[in-house]
Amino acid sequence: TAQMLGGRRGELDSIQLRLDAAAVADLQALLPDAVELRAFDSQRQTFDDMTRAFRTNLTAMSLLAVLVGAFLVYNAMAFAVVQRTQSFAVLRMLGTLPGELFRLLLVEALGLGLIGGLLGLILGTVLGQALLVIVTRTVSDLFVSVDALRPDLSPVQLLLALAVTLAAVLLATLAPARAAAQTAPATLERESAAQGGSLARRLVLPGLCLVLACPVVIAISERSLLAAFAGLFLLVAGYALLCPYVLRLGLAALVRAGARVGGTPVQLSLRGVQSALPRTGPALVALAVAVSATVGVAIMIGSFRISVADWLGDTLQGDLYVYLDAEGARLDPGWQARLEGLPGVASATATRQRRLNLDGETLRVLALERTAATIRDFDIVAGPENADRLMLDEGLGILVSEPLARRRGLAMGDTLVLATPGGPVELPLRGVYRDYASSYGAAVIPQQVFARYFEDQDLSSLALRLAEDADAAALRQRVMDLGAAEGLELVVVSNRSIRERSLEIFDRTFLITDVLRALVVVVAFVGILSALLALFLERRREFAVLRATGLTPRQLFALVLRQATLSGVLAGFLALPLGAAMSVLLIDVINRRSFGWTLQMHFDLQVVLHALVLSVAAAAMAAVLPARRLAASDLRDALYDP
Repeated sequence: TAQMLGGRRGELDSIQLRLDAAAVADLQALLPDAVELRAFDSQRQTFDDMTRAFRTNLTAMSLLAVLVGAFLVYNAMAFAVVQRTQSFAVLRMLGTLPGELFRLLLVEALGLGLIGGLLGLILGTVLGQALLVIVTRTVSDLFVSVDALRPDLSPVQLLLALAVTLAAVLLATLAPARAAAQTAPATLERESAAQGGSLARRLVLPGLCLVLACPVVIAISERSLLAAFAGLFLLVAGYALLCPYVLRLGLAALVRAGARVGGTPVQLSLRGVQSALPRTGPALVALAVAVSATVGVAIMIGSFRISVADWLGDTLQGDLYVYLDAEGARLDPGWQARLEGLPGVASATATRQRRLNLDGETLRVLALERTAATIRDFDIVAGPENADRLMLDEGLGILVSEPLARRRGLAMGDTLVLATPGGPVELPLRGVYRDYASSYGAAVIPQQVFARYFEDQDLSSLALRLAEDADAAALRQRVMDLGAAEGLELVVVSNRSIRERSLEIFDRTFLITDVLRALVVVVAFVGILSALLALFLERRREFAVLRATGLTPRQLFALVLRQATLSGVLAGFLALPLGAAMSVLLIDVINRRSFGWTLQMHFDLQVVLHALVLSVAAAAMAAVLPARRLAASDLRDALYDP
């Protein structure tokens, strides 16, 4: 029944066997050359290979959220150290050793990290269930149909997530704990502004080293995807270490300029942001890193989308495409002449798409007629510019897609072996073409080669080019009626429909990335909020003095909001260079190593504007609550607060 409905009488795709080890060799000797014996584990390995890059990219985005969170942990612990300077000084005077104080802070951070990590496991499981639908749909669109109902989390994975969290917390706590432990009791009560300035200068050299290490790691790693992500994280970490010093230099220049052209409110805002850098610096760096991730990924996705749209425009040059609505179903060759004879049809080009054994692996292979060159235009990225025309004219050779060439390390002059019923056939590589349909790879051979070695002449689809005065809708309905008259459910789709459907799948593919980017920004927003709350608590008396000298609550609220907005502007401008560098790495290195695709970079000014607006909005909204508390606080309590 399945063969009848699919139009494939007398055909079998595969036979599944249960064999012991002794029977494998005997059976292999009996099989013809065109039939291969393949273990089920190899198919699972093929699926793992196809999805490895997808999983690695999601893991990298998750680790970026951890990196942003580490900045916030540093900010919180640094503030905790400053807030308890008197307590630490008393402990040191009573005989507490620096090592003991250092370990005390690490244990405290570990306890807080454990609580946060356990809460994160609960929230992560809930979030994973919500995101499972998106990821499942993406995997089904790109690789193979799956139907996952709940996250498959093992205790080992949960423990690993908790371990990563605790490791990030401990690493972020090292610097504040070390600064508190190694400072003499007499100097523990110094203002942290001087400490912040010297620390910013000390971080410049390590930051430069990490940034310069990024291209070195990428250059020596050749094709390693993990090394590419390591280089990306070196760039982010190095740039983050440079940011405090850059912020200080930039603010110093703004303060000098504000003293010449600005009034008192401007100077108060600038100097307030400058004096607050030791507290807000790490949170601003975290915000800059989060926004830079949105910039880099947005440029990459925009470039990818435009590249795919251009590729679809080159590939889909037929007006209507006809095929059967059943997986693996094929059309009788006679349909080509029937459709070509319809009024309004200028040409009908046949396409045969089969999964064939090529160089020991099963790949999607397209067999094209000579006239297909007028329907599909291949973008050759390696080999002669007209390699597709030469191959089809001569009826010899093979074209491979860019992902396959990159994955297999193929180059011009190589020969690929095609398994046929008559034995292996060697085909010279004529060129490499751009293809975004599969990250695993595909190939194209002339129809003459396919007809010579394979008896199957059924068609996978037909591409119709219409006359200028043809009615596409009426012709589409007529083709469907012809199929219905013979009991066939023909699918007839337009060029435009395929493009829209393809771009819809593309947008759905990156939806999970957008969610993860949003999570990173939310983490940064929380960090800004906590940093401003802590800062304004520390500077409560300073703001009370301003109130006592005549500043109204509304003016104080406006001052705090201006300072937060200026901080957001600084973080936004800091994010732009890092975001641009990240986009270059994502497009030219990580994407190529992940999927083998070459993308054309397209820079959109809206991405820059969105980044600045996002940064300013995050900082301004985070300042609303602290500013309202300050404006409504009791003046006498704040003035006499020790």
